[in-house]
Amino acid sequence: MFTTSVVGSFPRPRFLIEAFDKFSKKEISEAEYQEAVQDAIKLTVKEEEIAGIDVITDGEMRRSSFVSFVGQKLPGFRLVHITELKKDAKEIMKREKAQLTLWRAVADGEIKDAVLAADELEYTKSITAKEVKVTLPSPYLVMWETWHKGISDGIYKQPEDLAERYAKLLRKEVIRLKEKGASFIQLDEPMLGDLVEASPEKPDRYRKVVELIHGQKYRGFKEEVKLACSLVNEVTKGISGVRIGIHLDRWPNKDSPFYNTGYEKLLPELLELKVKQFVLEYASPGSGDPVKLVSELPSDVEIGLGVIRVRESTVERPQDIVKMAQDVAKVVGGERVWLNPDCGFAPGMYRGFPRSVAFEKLKSMVKAAEILRKKYS
Repeated sequence: MFTTSVVGSFPRPRFLIEAFDKFSKKEISEAEYQEAVQDAIKLTVKEEEIAGIDVITDGEMRRSSFVSFVGQKLPGFRLVHITELKKDAKEIMKREKAQLTLWRAVADGEIKDAVLAADELEYTKSITAKEVKVTLPSPYLVMWETWHKGISDGIYKQPEDLAERYAKLLRKEVIRLKEKGASFIQLDEPMLGDLVEASPEKPDRYRKVVELIHGQKYRGFKEEVKLACSLVNEVTKGISGVRIGIHLDRWPNKDSPFYNTGYEKLLPELLELKVKQFVLEYASPGSGDPVKLVSELPSDVEIGLGVIRVRESTVERPQDIVKMAQDVAKVVGGERVWLNPDCGFAPGMYRGFPRSVAFEKLKSMVKAAEILRKKYS
């Protein structure tokens, strides 16, 4: 009961960021850079183990960001700086209060199959006896993040064409990860979660920024939700023997008309997703009441309950986490409740969050899990 896990990324140690910068400038060799990466993974795995996390990740130490790394792994993408796509991109993000990753993977050719994360899984499993979670960008996210009018439309006329192609390749990677012993495969789909902030005619602030920088157009609320869910199901349909979850973001601003609105806004389509677990953000103010959603979940679906804020440094008290988890467990039972941070602590290489604080937050979450297990045993 109350299994503890992390959503994906952990703050990069300073030595890895410095090595990444030097490698980007060709000041060190690839072998030297990979040594720094492996050291960072060992450090992160050990910290998660010491904190007491049940299902761990490698902290996404190999990835420049949680999504743009596909541009480094799959043929058909290339990495570009956001200002190459739009000179005033940074000003647009500031004005719309929506921050995108600065290095963008853009589809500029036919996307071909290649290993995305199976190599990462193999290395992590070689240095830990813990169960390992692997995170992968979902097709709807990749469609919005990587299709660019003027670059991608020569190969994929419509964004949906790119999404369908990536979904087929992602399915192959999920099967590879299953065969290599992944305990949990998490599909990251923040763009679906962000639709909580959208209206039937107007996109949320993140999609609006992508529209302005990439040139893709909003299809309308219901159409976007249906597309996102259908693409996930293309990936997961018929795959068994491994836990597959989907992670949705929720970054509400206080000035949003949808502040305190939860993921229940995405029903009923959300319930059609063929996944074992919903990994959802609920620790941040304005994210809504998790009980409203979990009351609707099928009896075989789990909730990865976001109980740790990843955008502020105050360490949550175990008793506060216990209270939040108990409210949900009253509805679905402790066996179906997992505890995790809201999101990754560092979805991009340069996101500054103190590792020491992240570590203390994980320890507090584990302590809460221990209290809950005693209460429910």
